[in-house]
Amino acid sequence: MANDQHLRSLCADLAKIFNGPVPPEVASKLNGIEKTLEGSLTKLDEFQAFMSSMQANRREAEEKLVPQLLKRVDHVEDIFTRIDKLENFVKLVEESARNVEDRVRQVDSAFGENKLKKFIGSLLRNSQGAEDDKKFQWKQGDFAVRHRDHFK
Repeated sequence: MANDQHLRSLCADLAKIFNGPVPPEVASKLNGIEKTLEGSLTKLDEFQAFMSSMQANRREAEEKLVPQLLKRVDHVEDIFTRIDKLENFVKLVEESARNVEDRVRQVDSAFGENKLKKFIGSLLRNSQGAEDDKKFQWKQGDFAVRHRDHFK
């Protein structure tokens, strides 16, 4: 209740001020308040312009930059996929090289160094018949590694 009486007295004082001549102290305070309000309104307009420009920048980012970034991400993913395939191909080649080395060791131990030369010579001449040649069978495709099979 005390607050209501205080508020009513303030309203009565304001009514007297507006109905009668404004005292100079009140007029100077009102001018100060008016200038402060004008400054605040100017700052509010500037803030509104700033927010509008930020919204325009956001739209530009959504419409232009984000799709460009997504294209780059797809491109990088494609590159990493190719790298993974290349790593797998390199592992396959390494394993094939190990298999060839193992076969060469088998042939060398089976035929000896001179026999190996004879065996290779016989393969080149398309001759058959030597018993040593029959001990070791070459399988077609054992050593064929085609990159096309791994990069599609």
